[in-house]
Amino acid sequence: MIYLILFLAFILRLPLLNSSFWLDEAAQFLESARPLSAQLQIKDDFQPPLMHLLTFFNIRFGILFGLEKTEWWLRLLPSLIPGVITIWAIYQIGLQISNRKTALLSSLFLTTSSFHIFYSQELRPYSLPAMIGTLATWQMLKALKVNKNFIFFLLLSIFGLYASYLYPFLLFSQLAYLLYKKLDFKKIILICSVVFLSFLPWLPKFLEQLQAGQNLRLNMPGWEKVVSLPQFKTLLLVPMKFIFGLSDLQLNFAYIFLALIIFLPIFYFIYLDSKKKNEKLFFFFFLLFLPLATSWLISFLVPVLQAKRVLFLLPLFALLEAILITSHQKKYPHLSKILLSSIIAINLFSTIAYWRKPQLQRENWRALSQEIAQKFPKQSTAIVFSFDNAFAPWIFYDQVDYKTFSTGVFYSNKLPNMAESFKNLSNYRYVLVFDYLRDLTDPDNLVLKTVQDLGFKAVGVLDYPNIGFVRIYSQDKLAFNLI
Repeated sequence: MIYLILFLAFILRLPLLNSSFWLDEAAQFLESARPLSAQLQIKDDFQPPLMHLLTFFNIRFGILFGLEKTEWWLRLLPSLIPGVITIWAIYQIGLQISNRKTALLSSLFLTTSSFHIFYSQELRPYSLPAMIGTLATWQMLKALKVNKNFIFFLLLSIFGLYASYLYPFLLFSQLAYLLYKKLDFKKIILICSVVFLSFLPWLPKFLEQLQAGQNLRLNMPGWEKVVSLPQFKTLLLVPMKFIFGLSDLQLNFAYIFLALIIFLPIFYFIYLDSKKKNEKLFFFFFLLFLPLATSWLISFLVPVLQAKRVLFLLPLFALLEAILITSHQKKYPHLSKILLSSIIAINLFSTIAYWRKPQLQRENWRALSQEIAQKFPKQSTAIVFSFDNAFAPWIFYDQVDYKTFSTGVFYSNKLPNMAESFKNLSNYRYVLVFDYLRDLTDPDNLVLKTVQDLGFKAVGVLDYPNIGFVRIYSQDKLAFNLI
């Protein structure tokens, strides 16, 4: 049965696997496509290097088959395969702490989760640390059960630190659980020491990335508000995303009703187990609730908590749901069936919605670049970005090699003479200005004013979900009609 579920998991992760890269994925490719000697030069990407190295070798291997720029291939090794392995690993954890029925149910929940499907298809380090964290928890439980050494747990923990900067929240919670299980304190100290020493070589790079992040916040006012949410809303969104996945969460009657159907039975079953001091509940306190709580508290200082960044907690959340259902189904059969059917129904509904609705999918830079190539001649068209350079997905998909102009800074108000920077636009018939991120980088519309001051008139727009407008300017008012 588990192999059938794994096959289903693979099949469900194939639709849209070859969809367009969005901004961060294209940036990941461009960085990983550099020579091996440059793979550790990633100060502007606040991520450890493991994903970069995996993608680097995946690109080189793909060259042998002509797949080095094929989206599905690039996502396969570092994202989709780890996603499927995670499902197998949570099944193994379920066997360790419960029974086969619970293990299968937890793997089925994770298989059909649109949130897990989405990030199993993303060329970013979310699925990878989730796999490592789930495997590490499984190996930790195995070592505890048979009283063997923790070498595999130790190795996986080291890989986890190099996969995600939020992984330490899980690692410290795992060590706290080992302490609770009365593992020899000397062993815990040894594990901590080895893991800490293994990260020391990367520590200078980590501090460099922290400084780069601070500089970005200073150079782009409003950026922090975009990448982070109010603290209490952030904490609420994590379980909501784990339940509803990619659904467009809105505070309306339907979502409130569905949330009550899911969370009231969960809270009630947890309350019943807490009265009995159920040992399994302590497992989830340490491995699920503790890392979530600590990452949330740290976010008051540094906003790190987002549902996708703690994707390594989603498998444990699915296992908690499965255990609560199977352990209470005899005494509360109707409530257990309602919870089970609701979870499966919501998972399937949100997955189908993801497949069907462009607004839930990634930014379609591929289609946009193709439309621009079809409608606008290269020799007479200039592309303008209000950013320090052309956007990564434009670079990835621009097969025509258009002439591009950018402000060269993260915030247009800091550009001393924009008119001088853009004066050569007058040599072109069409000017296409991307609105993407411009509300942050050019809130005073200085780029549009500069283009208009050069004699260009707005003649139309291209509109793509999640990318926004590409504003079309021309010195000839009838130009767009002549394309």
